[in-house]
Amino acid sequence: MRSVARPISKFARNAALLSFAASAAFILCLGALHVLRTDLDPSWRFISEYEIGHYGWVMRLAFFALALSCASLCVAIVSQIRTIAGYLGLALLVLSAIGMIVAGIFAPGRVSGLHEVGAMLDSVPFAALLMSWSLSRNGAWLPVWRTLAWTAGIPLLGLVIFLLSLAVMLRRNGGQPGPEVLAGWPNRIMILAHCAWLMPVAWLTAASTREQTSGRVNIGGVGR
Repeated sequence: MRSVARPISKFARNAALLSFAASAAFILCLGALHVLRTDLDPSWRFISEYEIGHYGWVMRLAFFALALSCASLCVAIVSQIRTIAGYLGLALLVLSAIGMIVAGIFAPGRVSGLHEVGAMLDSVPFAALLMSWSLSRNGAWLPVWRTLAWTAGIPLLGLVIFLLSLAVMLRRNGGQPGPEVLAGWPNRIMILAHCAWLMPVAWLTAASTREQTSGRVNIGGVGR
């Protein structure tokens, strides 16, 4: 049974726009660091290593922007979630935002290991699946169910690519990290895959309209 759609408020649409813009800011910051830090080989260095050094503040800003994108998307679509799975997805997305803030505050390699803890809190791949499934149960989102379906799996695919690449190359290198373990690009694919889900869902929410006569909600401006 599909739930009855609730209208998306102007505040929620603005939150969705903020989520979209914050993801875009993350991508811009990460791209800029590849120009600013040419000393770090992206083929095997992880993005977290950009936090160390003179331009560390740019990577911190990037992490904070991605956290803002996750948190503001929660605000934007909470009114559209009507299932237990969806609420669990929201909780995981909030947890991910907290983890990104922690990762942005604490640089990797410190004795505390808090950066690594923050990284482990990243649950966007699972939040995407749960929230997209929940939204697909909402009648207003039926016109865009295909977009929900194909974007929902992108973060998980990115995670699988990263983990498999890391496992295979570490095994070949005796379990030791180094230039021979070319997991840097898979690491970037994984994090950009987050944006490949966040941005479309945020855009669809921001572009939603409500028909004045029927009160029907059109997600992404697409009517049923």
